[in-house]
Amino acid sequence: MLKVFSLLFFIFIYNLRMNHVCINCMINVLNVLCCVLGAILTIDPNWSTFHPGERVTFICDMNEGKDTDWEYEIKRNREQILHSNPHKSFTLLPIQIDHGGEYQCCGHRKSSDDTKCSDTVSLTVTAQPRATLTAGPTTIPVGGSVTLSCFLPPTGGWKYKWFRKTKNTPEVQLTDEENRDINVAQAGIYRCLGMRGNENYHSLVSDEVNITISFSNEVVVTRQPNRPQMFSGESITLTCEVQGGETTEWTCEWWRDGKTVKVGNNKHLTVSVNESSSEEYMCQCRRRDDWFSETKWSEKIPVSVSVTVSTPVSSSSDVLMIIGPVGGILLVLLLVLLWYYRRSKDLRCRGWKLLKISCGVNNGFNKNDTDESSSPLHGDDHIYESVNFSDSSGNVADKPRDATYSLIELKNFGKESIPNEPVEGAVYYRLESGMKGRGRPGAKEEAVYSEINSGPENNNTI
Repeated sequence: MLKVFSLLFFIFIYNLRMNHVCINCMINVLNVLCCVLGAILTIDPNWSTFHPGERVTFICDMNEGKDTDWEYEIKRNREQILHSNPHKSFTLLPIQIDHGGEYQCCGHRKSSDDTKCSDTVSLTVTAQPRATLTAGPTTIPVGGSVTLSCFLPPTGGWKYKWFRKTKNTPEVQLTDEENRDINVAQAGIYRCLGMRGNENYHSLVSDEVNITISFSNEVVVTRQPNRPQMFSGESITLTCEVQGGETTEWTCEWWRDGKTVKVGNNKHLTVSVNESSSEEYMCQCRRRDDWFSETKWSEKIPVSVSVTVSTPVSSSSDVLMIIGPVGGILLVLLLVLLWYYRRSKDLRCRGWKLLKISCGVNNGFNKNDTDESSSPLHGDDHIYESVNFSDSSGNVADKPRDATYSLIELKNFGKESIPNEPVEGAVYYRLESGMKGRGRPGAKEEAVYSEINSGPENNNTI
C-alpha cells in the first residue's frame, strides 16, 4: 500500500513539473489515494525506544471521512487491548517493561460494516538508563578548562542537566547548561542526567567526577633531624613546604606507600623509625577555601633504619673475620715466646751440656744404706757444690740443719770450654733445704759452694 501511495504521489509531482496542471486529474488522483490508502498508525513521541515511566500516544488515522464516522480498536501482538474507542488517539501511561511488542489499529465505519486496519508498529521498552559522565584530564592547571560529556542511549529527545558541588557547598544545577558537552574551568564535583518528554522523564544520575585545579607551585618535603643515619626507636619530623605559597592557608595530605596516613591543616608529620620499617612518604596540599584546588605531589622521601640487622650468615662471617686475625696474632706471640725460651736456655748452657743432675738431702740417713745411684760420693768425676747464702756484709749465714747436695756432671765440648777459675767478688750460695730423708751421711761433713757468675757470653761458668 505504501508503494502504491508513493507511485501516485510521484505521478502527481511529475505533472506539476511538466506544467500539465489538470484540476480534474488532481481530483482523480486524490480520490484514488483516499480509496487505496488504509488506516495509518503513528506514535507520539516517535522514539525508537521507551523506558518505564514514560508515556506514548497511539494515533489511528483512517484517511476517509470524518474521525467521528469511525470506531477504533488497538491490538498488541494481535491481541485486542482497546475496543470501540470513539477517539482515534490512545495514550499508554505509564509504560511498563511488558508493554513492548507489535501494535496495530483498526477502524470500523459506524454506518456500514466497512473495516480498515493499519500496518504494525514496533514498540521497544527497556530499563531506565543511567547517564555516563566522561572528562578529559580531571586535573587542570590554573586558568585552564576541561570538556565534560554526558552520554545516554541514542534513542532521541534527550536534554541534559548538570550539577556541581564542593566540600563546603551543596549541589546546585548549572541552569545555563543543557547540552551534552560542556566546558568548565572551575574545580568541583560534577554530575549529569538526561531528561525528555517535556522534562517529565529523567534518566538515572551519572557517577561523580572530581575536577581539580593544579597549582604550579613545587612541593618540597624537609626532614628534621636531617642526619644520614637513623636508628631504631628514633623519631623524625617531615614538613610539607609549598614553595611560593607561604601566604596561602593549606591543608596537607600525607601518603605512605600509596595510602593516605594523615590529612589536616598541620603540615608536619612525625614518624617513629623501627627496624622493620622501610617506607616512602609524599605530600600534597590544597587550599583550605577550595578543596579541589591542589598542588602536585612531592617527590617520595624514604624513611628507614640506616643500620640493618645482620642475618645469621653474615654474623658468622663477621665472627670468622675477627677470630682469624686474632688467632694469627696469638700464634705469632706463642712462637716468639717459644723462640725466646729456647734462646734463653741456649745462653745459660752455651759451651757446656748438662748431662745429669741428682739431688740428695743430708738428713742423717743410715750409713749402711748402699744405694750408690743416689749417693753424692758416686764416681770420681762428680763435682759436689754447696751453695751458701751470705748477708749483705759478705758473712756467711749460719748453716741450716739440713743441706741439699746436687750432683753435677760436666762435659767439655771444646778447647775454650775450660771451666773458669773462681772470680774475685763472685757470690756463692749454699744449697740447703728442709727436705729430709734424701741425703747421704757422707755429705753432711762439709759444704760445697757454687759460684754464680753472669760473665761474658763466651764464659762457660755455671
